[in-house]
Amino acid sequence: MAFWSTADVELVSRVVTAKTKNDRRVRGKLTLHFAEAQTQGNADDAGDRCATLAEELFGEADDHEQLIGAEAELAAALRLRLPPRFPSIRSLDLAALHVVGDPSTSAALRRASTTTMRAVAGPVSTPAPNTIRGRSPSSMPPSGDAPSASFRVSQLAASTSGTFRAPISSAGPASGPISTHGPRSSSPPTRRGTLGRMRAIMPGMMLAPGAPPEAIGQALAPFVRDCAGRILVGFLRGYDLLALRGLALEEGSAEMLAALVPVSDAPLGGYEASRTSELARWQNAFGEAVFQRVRRESQVAAIYLAHMALGRLGVPPSVGLPILQEAAPSAFGGERGTVLEMARYVSIPAESFVPALCQHLVDTVGHGDATQLAAALAPLVTSVEEDMAIAATFARDASGV
Repeated sequence: MAFWSTADVELVSRVVTAKTKNDRRVRGKLTLHFAEAQTQGNADDAGDRCATLAEELFGEADDHEQLIGAEAELAAALRLRLPPRFPSIRSLDLAALHVVGDPSTSAALRRASTTTMRAVAGPVSTPAPNTIRGRSPSSMPPSGDAPSASFRVSQLAASTSGTFRAPISSAGPASGPISTHGPRSSSPPTRRGTLGRMRAIMPGMMLAPGAPPEAIGQALAPFVRDCAGRILVGFLRGYDLLALRGLALEEGSAEMLAALVPVSDAPLGGYEASRTSELARWQNAFGEAVFQRVRRESQVAAIYLAHMALGRLGVPPSVGLPILQEAAPSAFGGERGTVLEMARYVSIPAESFVPALCQHLVDTVGHGDATQLAAALAPLVTSVEEDMAIAATFARDASGV
């Protein structure tokens, strides 16, 4: 118990869902950055209390149109409602507000909230709270012994542990999430773009109805590439914490683990490239062949999620598949085979996708509990699905369907 009472939690996140007065369910991500590190218990209590206040705030809105695109205003109003003796916070961030089950409505409201398309000024989500603690990494092998494959993976766990506990700079802004990848713009924040974890809406995505599949696929490709990168990093970090370190997730902490996928200041389509150093360590630990198979499976998963997003919006396969056949090589260095490989997921129920993906990845690396990983990564995949649904809305509109 003393281990968990250490005051080393610097931020905490909660997913907040509530109905507005017009009976529309709105969801968003709430993140608190503490002015001083808190114990696990105090951080969780603060997160729960603030999430309850956010739900009350959502419920007071007459309709969802008052909320979508107004994250900054809502965060300011929420901060005013914090009770006395609440832990001092450096910033309070509310991001990725959307109408649950209706991404097209959220996208339309956001487009209407500004007269021009603007790049996201800063990250719209933050790394998850530092709620998971690992055991000490394996010790070095005796001098003169060649490192085994298992030792190389243990070394990796130690070398990447710092990415889960990056200190928050005291030079950060008074509000909004913290980024460790470079200075933020000093210009005042504007209403944010549509995707919760994407960096911007590309002007090239705003195609006229009736655009050819080639143009739509090329515009969709950066979204697909970033989603594949997030799945890849999410699995590797989840594997590190659950399989290598043997951690057990507490109830309700799965979304926190999913949010360990770090925010990147890279442009749209550059997420994986922004994690080059971290991924290189995994490649060294697993070996080239195994790592590339894991990477390839994340790409297949992203193509499958794009296929499902288009299908849910009513885009027929005769239109959607040509779009994906153009998006895949543009997203993945000329590789077209991912569209064919997604057939192994298309043939199973949608609710079985995450367990099947994790089982395939565990079989690839040869170690781990697929069921445990699936439970941990399900919220991440849900987030990717939501982002892909909004990107697919632009693709559908451009197709003229």
